[in-house]
Amino acid sequence: MLDPQSPELKVADYNSTLQLTQALEARGDFQYKGIHKLVLIIGDWTEKYVANKILPSTEQLARELTLDKERVSAYLKEMTARHNPPMVKKICMVDYNPTGDSSDGRITSFLRLITVFARPSQTDAGSSHRYVDGVNQTSFSSIQRWVKEKRQFPGKENFQRWVYDCIDNNKLSETYASSEIGNLFQDTFDVTPVLKQTTINIHLKPVLKKLVDNRTLYFYRNENALSPGNRSVFYYNVHDEIIARLESYKKYLVERIIPELQRIGVLGNFSEQDIENTRSIATQVLPFLSPAYGDQKTAVEELLSLIHFEEEEKDKKEKEEKKAKLSELLDYIKSANRLVDLNYLRFRGESIEEEIRNLIVNHDMILHAEFADKKNLYTFVLHKECINGAVETAKRVHAATGNDSEIRVLAKMNIRDLLESREASSQFEKLEYSSLFKYLPFLTRFFRSIFGNVVVHRFEAEEIRARLAAEQNKKVLEAKTKAAQEEKVRIAERRIKDREVAEATAKARAVAAMAASNSDSSVPRNSASPEQDAESKQMLSSILDILDHAWNGGEYPDRNYLVQALGGNQDENTVINFLKKNAKKEIHSFMVRNQEEQYSFPILVTRRFLKKNGRVLLDKSKKIVDEQKNAGMPEQDKFDFYISLEDFLNRTLPKI
Repeated sequence: MLDPQSPELKVADYNSTLQLTQALEARGDFQYKGIHKLVLIIGDWTEKYVANKILPSTEQLARELTLDKERVSAYLKEMTARHNPPMVKKICMVDYNPTGDSSDGRITSFLRLITVFARPSQTDAGSSHRYVDGVNQTSFSSIQRWVKEKRQFPGKENFQRWVYDCIDNNKLSETYASSEIGNLFQDTFDVTPVLKQTTINIHLKPVLKKLVDNRTLYFYRNENALSPGNRSVFYYNVHDEIIARLESYKKYLVERIIPELQRIGVLGNFSEQDIENTRSIATQVLPFLSPAYGDQKTAVEELLSLIHFEEEEKDKKEKEEKKAKLSELLDYIKSANRLVDLNYLRFRGESIEEEIRNLIVNHDMILHAEFADKKNLYTFVLHKECINGAVETAKRVHAATGNDSEIRVLAKMNIRDLLESREASSQFEKLEYSSLFKYLPFLTRFFRSIFGNVVVHRFEAEEIRARLAAEQNKKVLEAKTKAAQEEKVRIAERRIKDREVAEATAKARAVAAMAASNSDSSVPRNSASPEQDAESKQMLSSILDILDHAWNGGEYPDRNYLVQALGGNQDENTVINFLKKNAKKEIHSFMVRNQEEQYSFPILVTRRFLKKNGRVLLDKSKKIVDEQKNAGMPEQDKFDFYISLEDFLNRTLPKI
């Protein structure tokens, strides 16, 4: 906010101004003829400002004074620039022209600077604060209106080219909103650097602050910037534009800065995964950018400052995907109109994640209960709008099979409190009591059955409920304990397998290196030595272990996978030649149809893996192929892979 007592807002005493201008006009050379009247006219306009919010411009003053515009401008420069404090206060106002050229959306097509003047009266105590602040509000409103109604983004490609050019020419500050808006405040009356700085301090900065406070602009400080013009950074607060700027900076970093640093040897190669981690790669690059890199360094600094937008964008997309997935699953649970077991709930053929499970369980419209039998632990969910349907289903199941599990689960969910009417609650209570009859003592059941009195009294029901609840809690606890132990075992087994594969890979690399060195140093012979045979067998064993581990982990290895797993000691041709020579009977391969881009090379699988898991793989392939054929929206990649696998297994398994 402007300080009313700021020296930059001070004006000369009103009476002193009148006396001085009267003296100037009284000179015999007629150089200042009309200057005294000019002050009186400006004073008259200033007094009316409170009512009409209008201050005079040069053109208006020239018309009232009946003098040419050049002479009036000379008088105004005399009174605003050559006296300190000035006799008349020059004020910069940005005016909005709604009828401008809307084809380009440029700021100069709709906004223009109008220089107006004020002569504060004695009641203003020698300060022009009231008038400067009022005009700044007008400028703020004009700029805000242009941004909201008329401004046009040039498009990602044009914007990127512009950013690239500005970085290359060390003019990155020209891409800031503050630079575009600041150009509006270039006033011809600012004939000295001091006056230019005064305009910035009392007009541009307050207007920018209002725009930031109003969220029209986004602002942050870059204290590390070399140029003062890059330290206060203003962007138009449009999320898509900020993301476009971030992407432009990132692309410039990857396409121009990193290759240059790699060329001079200060940076190594980056994988695609490394490139995706913008924060990490920018942090690694920044220390190598000296001040000599100019705005390239500034762009990387700004990239690091903006990276939270990219991270927020990713989080937003993930949340939207989760929200859509949750909504679809809730719709399915509602459409089921009965209890649904989360263990068997699938989203487009895939198991749902633990986070989505928790969101479903904790949703306001969902009832849930854990239920355990002798084998498994189940988590049942029920949509609150489907309680009546679930009760009817439980009733039919109990009548047909005698299985009361669904009734027990519904009772555990306390649905009696949510049933719409007392009659419905009473009906469910009767259903529950009838299902509890089999839990009565044998003799009680026997005699009541003989006399046709197949009922359970309330006091008996309460006792049975308590007993069943205790048993159920015990089963649930045992099931959870068992699941936790199994998870520990799985983790331990996975770690052991990973260690074994790492050891096998290390051995394979060592053997490959030894074989390569032996082949380089030894004279070729017609027959392999026993040592070479042992090395080949060891390398083949390692390759088979790598392929089996990949298949067990749900991966489908090809030659590239194998070369990468073996390490840098073996190139692709060496590995292929080794397989052709030593693994014809041990390794099979097949191509995936219609998927040349994703599966460029044949998928490799070992003979021993097919012996052990071939039939299971074939059954799985047939099942998935049938599912995809019958699906409303089949996954083409999945279908192509498994139908290729099915065809391969049908041809290969009979021969093994």
